[in-house]
Amino acid sequence: MSDQSEITTDVGTKLLFENDRVRVWDLRLQPGETTPMHRHECDYLYVVVGDGELQRVDPDGTRAPAVRRRDGEVVFHTVENEYTHAAHNAGSTPWRNIVVELKNQTAD
Repeated sequence: MSDQSEITTDVGTKLLFENDRVRVWDLRLQPGETTPMHRHECDYLYVVVGDGELQRVDPDGTRAPAVRRRDGEVVFHTVENEYTHAAHNAGSTPWRNIVVELKNQTAD
């Protein structure tokens, strides 16, 4: 786990694709592993790959209840200004999801 005092805009483990409209990340966590604290600056969705349990960790260290997610489940988040948190694998199996950030959301 990285130093939680630094906040990154890397919202996944590996950047898979980026253009002017989207950024696509692969996020993988071993059981008990937590991402670095990171900031979302645009709406995003993620697709769960395999069943697992994920827990949100807020910047002050508060942990939300773990949520059980199923393979193929899609979760969408609307972001007003920015949203900062870390993700913790609260399950007993590896966690994986694909995160899609929606860039350039302003109207032309």
